[in-house]
Amino acid sequence: MAWDQLKNLLVVTVGGTTLGHVVGFVFDPESHAIVQYEVRHGLPLSRKVLLVAASQVVGITAEQMTVEDNVSSQAEAESRQAPAAEPTLTGLASVRKD
Repeated sequence: MAWDQLKNLLVVTVGGTTLGHVVGFVFDPESHAIVQYEVRHGLPLSRKVLLVAASQVVGITAEQMTVEDNVSSQAEAESRQAPAAEPTLTGLASVRKD
């Protein structure tokens, strides 16, 4: 799936809770894989970002990304540890195309 298709993709849990929209991702240059998706929720200009592990993604279609039900609480805990405006992980490159 191309970035143009992922950008602003709706993110919902298996149980139907809307978490927000994809605004970026964290890329591991060694494995050449996406390890986390950055999901913005709240108001459109909100800086609050959830970090969703790629392993928690259940499915992706052209309409939405579906993630495990427990993602919201885990992602919020992780996002509290990262700077609110630009979440990144040590040793990984954060890639964001707005």
